[in-house]
Amino acid sequence: MAVGALISVAEYLNTSYRPDCDYVDGEVQERNLGEFEHSSTQLVIGSWLMTRDDKLFRRVLTEQSVQVRSSRFRIPDVCVLADGAPQESITRIPPRLCVEILSKDDSMSEIMERVDDYFQMGVPFCWVVDPAKRRAWIATPGLFSQPADGILRAGELAMPVSEVFKGLNEPGLRSPQNFSPPAE
Repeated sequence: MAVGALISVAEYLNTSYRPDCDYVDGEVQERNLGEFEHSSTQLVIGSWLMTRDDKLFRRVLTEQSVQVRSSRFRIPDVCVLADGAPQESITRIPPRLCVEILSKDDSMSEIMERVDDYFQMGVPFCWVVDPAKRRAWIATPGLFSQPADGILRAGELAMPVSEVFKGLNEPGLRSPQNFSPPAE
C-alpha cells in the first residue's frame, strides 16, 4: 500500500520511515507487521537460525533493507546474508535466504511479488510463513511448495516447521484469542 506520491531513490534513502517501508519503482509501500503472531514468529525464526551455527551469528538479520534492483528496496522479515557478504547498511549482495511472514492484511500475490524480486536479485531460497494458519512454504525459482517432511530448507540451513510455531498457543500468552486489556 502506498504512503504518498512518487519519490526518488535518494529521497527514499534519506527519509526515515517507522516502521520501515519498501520502495518499489518510486512508490513507498507500507509493510504489514507489528502484531503478536507476526512479531513472535519473526523472533523465533531469527533466533533459531542464529543459534544453530556460530558462522550465522552476525549473518541472520531481521528487517534488513535489501536493494533488489536499482529502483527497488525490500525489507524481508528475516534474511541470512551470503557467506563473505559485507555488513552494509543496505544489503546489495543476494542473501542466502529471505523469509516473509504473512500478516492478516497480506495477500499471497503481494508476497509472491516480493519473493520474485528476491529471485531476480539472485536469492536462491525464500521461506513464506503464515502464523495464523500455521503453514510454511519453501520457494525457489520456479517452485513453491510446503515441505513434505516438515523441514524448511535453504541449502544446508534447515528448520523444522514445528519450531517455527512452537509456543504460539501456550497458555498465558497474549494472543488475540485470550487477550483482554487491563481494567481501568
